[in-house]
Amino acid sequence: MELPSTEQRADVLRLMAFYEIARRANLTNDPGLMKSPAFEKAKELHEARSKYLWEAYGNQQAIDDFFKFHLEGALSSEGKRWEDVWAEFAPESLKDFPLPPGSL
Repeated sequence: MELPSTEQRADVLRLMAFYEIARRANLTNDPGLMKSPAFEKAKELHEARSKYLWEAYGNQQAIDDFFKFHLEGALSSEGKRWEDVWAEFAPESLKDFPLPPGSL
């Protein structure tokens, strides 16, 4: 089994952060996002990990906290913020960051 490269891991974490932003902003059913290949991949990654974490934690708040802190740390290590990830993947119609500062 081949391990993912550091770059692949960073891509996965940014996609998961993208989905987490959309989820917290209640945008997961937005037609513009649903057409995006990046969003589809992000959704698949998030759902797969959520199922695994549900078995471990059995609590949605614990899962949300895990994602927030894990993703925030990964972004920080790349010198990125949540807003940077959103700008990277969001469709033009949704480029404005959808959450108020400090809401993540």
